[in-house]
Order: sequence, then C-alpha cells, then structure tokens
Amino acid sequence: MNQTKAKSSKITKTAWIVIALLFFLTVISNADKAIIGFASVPIMKELGLSPEQWGFVGSVFFFLYSISAIFVGILADKIGTKKVIAGMAAVWAIVQLSTVFVSSYSWLLVTRLILGAGEGPSYSLAMTAAAKALPKEKLGLGITLVSVGGPLGVAISAPILMHIILTYGWRAGFIATGIVGVVWVVLWLWLLKETKDAQAENSAVTERSKVTALEPESKFTSVLFSKNFILVALCGFATYWSFTIGLNWLPNYLQNVRKLSPEILKIVVALPWILITLSQITFSSISDRLFAKTQSVVKGRVFVLGPVMLAGAVCYFFGTMFTSNFMAIALLSLGLTFGCITLVLGPAILVELIPKKHNGKIQGWFMAITSLGGIVGPYATGYLIQHSANPGLGFQHSFQATALVLLVFGGLVWAVVRPKKATDTSNVLLAKDAQAD
Repeated sequence: MNQTKAKSSKITKTAWIVIALLFFLTVISNADKAIIGFASVPIMKELGLSPEQWGFVGSVFFFLYSISAIFVGILADKIGTKKVIAGMAAVWAIVQLSTVFVSSYSWLLVTRLILGAGEGPSYSLAMTAAAKALPKEKLGLGITLVSVGGPLGVAISAPILMHIILTYGWRAGFIATGIVGVVWVVLWLWLLKETKDAQAENSAVTERSKVTALEPESKFTSVLFSKNFILVALCGFATYWSFTIGLNWLPNYLQNVRKLSPEILKIVVALPWILITLSQITFSSISDRLFAKTQSVVKGRVFVLGPVMLAGAVCYFFGTMFTSNFMAIALLSLGLTFGCITLVLGPAILVELIPKKHNGKIQGWFMAITSLGGIVGPYATGYLIQHSANPGLGFQHSFQATALVLLVFGGLVWAVVRPKKATDTSNVLLAKDAQAD
C-alpha cells in the first residue's frame, strides 16, 4: 500500500514536461506584459503621446481581462485545456508581431486590448493544466514552479529586451517576443502528443467518475457563490492589489520619496521579485509537506496561506514608518513578497474544495476576481497620493490601505475557509478505495 501511494505521488516525466512548458508560458506572458513599459519612452516619443494617454494604454489592457478569463475557462472545460492554451499563446504571438505595424495611438490601444483579452485566462489555464498533470501531494510545488515564471519573466526579459530595444528599436523587441511565442506554441503541440494526452485524460476521467459518484450533485452557481470560493477569490483580489502596487508604484516611492540614486534603484527594484520567487517555492514546499502528512486542505494549505498574508499586512503597515531606507526597503519588499502567496496556494485550495467538473470555470472566475485588484489598487494609490498633504504621507496611507486589505481577506480565509462535510466523507471513501486497490 505504501509503495502504491509513493508511486501515485511521484511526478511523471510527462508531468515534468508540462510543468516546464507552463513555466516558460508564464515567462512569455509576463515578458509580453512588461515590454510595453520597457519601450515606453521611444513609443511615446514616436507617437507623440501625453502621460495621460500613456496611462490609458496601461488601463485598457485590463478591460477584457476578467471577461476573457471567465469565458475561456468555460471553453477549456468543453474542448480541452491543451487546445485552448495553444490558441491563447498563438493570439499573444500574433498581437506582438502585429504591434510592429502600429503607427497611431488608436491602433496601439487595439493591440493592448486584444493582448489583455488573450492574457486574461493565462494564469488560470496554466494552473488547471498543472493540476491535471500533478499528483495532489505535489500540487503546491508544481503550481509554484509555474507561477514563479511571473517574477522571473520580468527579471529575465528586462536586460534582453532593453538591449534589443536600445540597439535595434522598439519594434524589434515586439518581433522578438512574437517569435518566442510562436516557438513555444510549436513545442507545446509537439511535445504533448495526443497518445499521452489520451492516457492522461482517460486516467483523469476514471478518477473524476469515482469522485463524482461520491460527491453530491452540485450546480456551478452554488459553487460560485459558496463562501469558500468567494473568500479565496477575495484573497486573490488582495494579492493582485498588492502585486500591482509593487509593480507600478513601489519604484516611484523609492525614487521620489526615499530619494534613492538610479544606481541603487536598479538593484533594489529587483529585490521583491527575487524574494517572491524564493518565498513561493519555500511556502509551497511547506504546504505540500503538511498536506502530504495530514491529507487536510485546511492544515496543509489554508493554515499556510492565512498567516503569510497577515505577515505581509504587518510588513506593509510598518514599511513607511522607519526613517532608515534599509528598513523601508526590507519591509515593503517583504510585504509585496508575502502578499503574492495566493497566486500559488489559492488555486491549490480550490482544486481540493471545488468539484472537478467545475475546475476550469472556477479557476477562470478566480482569476477574473483576482485581476480586479490590479485595477482598483493602483487607482486607489494614485487617489490617496494626490489628495494627501504630501506624496510621502499619501504613500504611507496607500501602503497601510494595502495592509488592511491583506489583513481582512487573509484573516477571513484563515478563519472561515473549510471543506464541506460531504467532501470530507468523499475523501475518506476515496482513501479507503485506494487502500483496497
């Protein structure tokens, strides 16, 4: 029995290929997002754009982001995750290559709008594909290996794309990201052969049939409006609020309020993204160990997510209160780091709490609600800064508001999210079946 359990919890060669490809998909996704910032100066100069117009270029990216995440998640449940991911990545590549022909503000907005629609479902689909490929005991680590492609994508692509843009022009940068996207789609379709997919799908169908036979029939609306999903999604909302503030406003604070020199700033702005990568690997490994030991989503996942979110809240709250630049950088970096933990543990919790037949749709809704934090957080920060006595005080209020959001939603998840008794019963019966086999 122990040998069977150890074998079932082992990550297969095919699963490693899936995880590796999904990691690079996340890297490409974040490089596609980041390049518009790297190329901002030459694009604004060539198209004659004002700062206000450039701000709208950033906002339009999220207009269809949430809607796309929902509907593409539904599509993935119907026609398969592999096909939808391939089509999604192809859209990114086409948009990046077509950006080469942009010659006006309007066309630039169109490309960002379409790219945002294509990017919206990327994280949830990657999490769904990873969950299908991995045993439950390795889910946290596997999801983390995919997720860290986000911060690493920014870190890896920045020097390469900046060099291309400065040497060959901003259009060359978009050509490079488009070509990389095309190569990835070819590798995805080639390496994940249909025979392996069929085996995996047959195994997944068998497993789902066992679970479905034991689980009570559930409507998607009841799952969508369940307290467990709503609280985990709101935790994701808090995470994206924190994440986008770190992306859009933290460098501004360090430069304009803390008065860091450009040389120091180049080093410091990379610190949170390195810490995010390390922390996601660390906490997901801890979560996997606890889950494997206890077989409890509460003890193994929820009891890790909640405290880490609260630690992020504490760091954000005190981050601006120290006169020492070192302490401010350390605390705000840790606040951003701990606040991002929902991106790896949130999907892992939902996989355990949500019926398998709704997994694609619910992950899409999770990302849709999560991404709203990326719209609200940066705007709320700008509002507080503009309406405060001085920028320093405005940033302090903003970071403390972020702390409050992390504290409330992280605390609620820690205290309230629990599996239904029926689910617990199903897990016990499935465990007995596995022992019998």
